[in-house]
Amino acid sequence: MFILGTRKLCGWKSNFSFLLLIIVSTLSILRFIIELIAGITAFFYMDWMKYQILWIGLGSLARAPYFGLIMVNISMSIHRISYTALPIKAVNYFNKTILKIILVAILVFFLTFAVMLNTALTGIIWVDSLMTYTIINNHNHDTLVLSRVLYSLNSICNYAVGLINFVAYSLMFALLFRRRLISFKHNRELKMTLQASCMVACEMMFFLYWEFTHLGQDNVVDILVSETTELLFFDILILPYLIFNRNIHSQLKAIMPSNSTHAFSPSIRVISHIS
Repeated sequence: MFILGTRKLCGWKSNFSFLLLIIVSTLSILRFIIELIAGITAFFYMDWMKYQILWIGLGSLARAPYFGLIMVNISMSIHRISYTALPIKAVNYFNKTILKIILVAILVFFLTFAVMLNTALTGIIWVDSLMTYTIINNHNHDTLVLSRVLYSLNSICNYAVGLINFVAYSLMFALLFRRRLISFKHNRELKMTLQASCMVACEMMFFLYWEFTHLGQDNVVDILVSETTELLFFDILILPYLIFNRNIHSQLKAIMPSNSTHAFSPSIRVISHIS
């Protein structure tokens, strides 16, 4: 639904952020598909040693979207701050060629992590008996070193989740308010503020939980909460747009089969209206 509502809003200028949001939605879909497949495997009691390639593959494809999402988030924040602070110069700085390079860089970044995490040294593996993911630990020196690097990188990404949009949107609203381009009095401005505030607040809560709450993952509750927060995180950038963004609402209304409702009976029209 989100992709359908934003595909016609995408472009190579200030609306480039909508194209990045489609990438976010695509990464979210990939993450949910992998989670669904991984969950299904738990019901088949598959041999742990025989299907190591499958467990590592699921782990890499489940974690790579997270790192890819951070890259998209950084790109989106830089793009928006540039268009807010220097709207005229940003058009020249972020021309079509540069924006295509950014897209290629995001793709390469994602594929690099997907391949890197699909190895026995730095891999993340799906444990079907516990229904969770964990970093591979073979108790040799190289694996331990690379595991620490991966843990550190994951922590850096968590900080990026909590701080990037908080700083970016604070700067953007400060610039807009200083230039008297926003007054927080009109309905559209309030919706935009609420949209950004909800997203930043949720990201900050995830960051604080992941970094400052002990997650030993040694019991069912820890595992359930950890997996749930990771899945919910992929919706944080999308849901505020679906709820508050008027442009997306207009696009979704435009693609609804409104003409078809007139051809049906009154009872069916009522059902269509309620839905």
